[in-house]
Amino acid sequence: MTDTIPGRGQYTEDARRERLNWLRERNGTALASLESTGLTAQNLVGNVENFIGSVEVPVGLAGPLLFVGDAARGSIVAPFATSEGALVASASRGARAISASGGVTTAVLSQRMTRAPVFEFADIATAQRFTAWLHDQRDRLEEQVGQVSRYTRLVDIDPYQIGRYLHVRFVFETADAAGQNMTTAATWQICRWLTGVLAAEDELRPRDMLLEGNLSGDKKVTTGSMLAGRGTRVTAEARLSRDVVASVLKTTPEAMVKCYTATLLGAQQAGMTGYGVNAANVVAALFTATGQDVACVHESGVSLFSLEMDGDHLLATILLPNLVAGTVGGGTALPHQRDLLTALGCAGAGGVRRFAEIVAGFALALDVSTMAAVVSGQFADAHQRLGRARRVDWLQDGDLDAVLLQPVLAQGLGDPRLHVTEVSPSPQLYGDGISSELGALGERRKLTGLHPLTVSWTDGDGTAATTEMVAKVKPRGEEVVAGIAMLVSLCGPDVARAWNCWGADTEFTDTHRREPAVYRRPEPVLTSLLPRCYGVLEDDEREAYVVLMERLRDDGGPWTPDRIDAALRAIARVHGHWLGRDQELLDEGWLHRVPEPAHLAKSRELWEALVRHAAAELPTLVDAPRASILLGIVEDAGYWTQELQALPRTLVHNDFNPRNIALRDGRPVVYDWELATVDVPQRDVVELLAFCLGPQSTTEEVDRFLVVHARAVAAVSPEAAAVVARSGWHRGYQLALRKFMTTRLALYAAGHSQREFDFLPRVLETTFRLWSLEQPRDGE
Repeated sequence: MTDTIPGRGQYTEDARRERLNWLRERNGTALASLESTGLTAQNLVGNVENFIGSVEVPVGLAGPLLFVGDAARGSIVAPFATSEGALVASASRGARAISASGGVTTAVLSQRMTRAPVFEFADIATAQRFTAWLHDQRDRLEEQVGQVSRYTRLVDIDPYQIGRYLHVRFVFETADAAGQNMTTAATWQICRWLTGVLAAEDELRPRDMLLEGNLSGDKKVTTGSMLAGRGTRVTAEARLSRDVVASVLKTTPEAMVKCYTATLLGAQQAGMTGYGVNAANVVAALFTATGQDVACVHESGVSLFSLEMDGDHLLATILLPNLVAGTVGGGTALPHQRDLLTALGCAGAGGVRRFAEIVAGFALALDVSTMAAVVSGQFADAHQRLGRARRVDWLQDGDLDAVLLQPVLAQGLGDPRLHVTEVSPSPQLYGDGISSELGALGERRKLTGLHPLTVSWTDGDGTAATTEMVAKVKPRGEEVVAGIAMLVSLCGPDVARAWNCWGADTEFTDTHRREPAVYRRPEPVLTSLLPRCYGVLEDDEREAYVVLMERLRDDGGPWTPDRIDAALRAIARVHGHWLGRDQELLDEGWLHRVPEPAHLAKSRELWEALVRHAAAELPTLVDAPRASILLGIVEDAGYWTQELQALPRTLVHNDFNPRNIALRDGRPVVYDWELATVDVPQRDVVELLAFCLGPQSTTEEVDRFLVVHARAVAAVSPEAAAVVARSGWHRGYQLALRKFMTTRLALYAAGHSQREFDFLPRVLETTFRLWSLEQPRDGE
């Protein structure tokens, strides 16, 4: 095998594949993700050499941000290409604050691009004579530039002599191109002309020359570029009202200015060039999305950010002195990048000023939001990581292979001679579930979520089998709690502080252990309700918690009364089996930590903070009357939780809604048991009705479903029937409704302000309807 990259200089699909196969053979890697690409090799001349494929970067939408600039006007949404979580959310929060205060004013101050050759002369005097002569050649130098590009204009010649060396900073305007290549070509043409003109002039001729002497600051942070400008010099300004700072940024103008002053002193101590928070994040995200030269992020991300009081308002400004960007040439012609530039209204000639203003506006939005997060304590929460005393070999993409799955299947299917022959990915499912997504926020470096697989094996008798299954790879409960902390950190300091105090003791702790324990239970009333389980992996060393289950395909049909009845009867068999045996369940230990109802009253500040945030952020969903109802329930929690504690409890699913229920041969199958706990059985009834009924529900409907459930629970055993008969079934439902509204509904509402839950508006409507139906008879 040759060690020379094949097909050099060839821009064809055949050459691409030849290089890709060469790399595969050379490194012994499959590189399956590079097999196909949306780019056409023939169109990449001038963009890349030795092309083998493309890399996808996620693109999210930030904003909208209201602009009242020179070139950028109106409400603008920006595409951010990034893999850094919270960046889009934070920039969007800043955009919301600025837009609510009247928008951001933006202006391009200048546009420059430089190249700085260095000339060596025989002595100091020759260098001085050359400098004087060069200034007299201005018109002739401009002619040379015109021979190279009709869009490039020489605007300044700035000489710097150091002994017998002369650095000459040629300054150009390059229209809508970033201009590095233009200025290089123009400067080279000038240098060639100088060499020819002075060939016989011993008193002026340079002894040697370099096209770039490192004075221009190309792709570097320099004080010279800060002062004189390199690229587009653009500024943005916004006045934020006190009310908006309080409601959106969760702080005060005075606290923001105080933080700015303290951090400015720190920046001076560190010798920072300029002063900013994290404008480079916006520059990098927009540069990547729109085909800019990402190597220029280093210099382009330099900024001067300032905050000051303006009467009762907060005045925020930012200057980007070196934004090296263009809307023609280079990567801006690539198809995806061109589409996103077009979506911004910046593609082609005439677009660079608008693009620069958009970058500056969103950079200001991000700096304002991030500083507010620092002031209010949200910054640490939003970047929370779980400390570990050792390195963990986490599961990664590709680890769900035959080697990993064989012992799991062999134990799960009770066949020690089982041999897994092949594992391949199957078509993806829609979404990973809320818990998995929250866990990924808390720890992004490990594999989690739902992973459909096609698994083939031979059993101990040599019989072959192939089955589609789903590997549910669970985050640790602590990671789910940390993920929720990241979300609630954006809900303001009150919510974040309350969650930090009480979140670790909620029902989300130990979720990674609860669900595997459920799938290991032998009781037929439970196993008949679960998806078929092929095996469970719990590896604390790798923090790997995997359930291999059958792949279910729900028919997606409507939740009719008959279907609700069927679901209630199915879960009732579990409720009836353990009803009144809650202490037995807890003593077994497999449910791990289960918060007692009294804990809800102790953590009152958390639920109140969540309700107040929802009322402020989602007034159309949680209006003043609804917020009053929720706060009243929380206020009375010290009383009604005691009554709830006294009722017979059992094993409940605790997330019993259509998102976790499928059909197999017309019978309900219930999955996602990570929140399984001990509670009154009516807790599952409340959630199912909240999701399945509508805002026109009637008392008769609710009572009928409660009767269906109670009879099904009583039918499990004489012991269950006796408990049902003396327990006050309807009262249990009323108390369970209070708990659902106080805890789960409040968390859904807080999460909805940062991550849209499509189901929430309807669930809220239905839940408050269920509440209103109970008011004439609550307390019976």
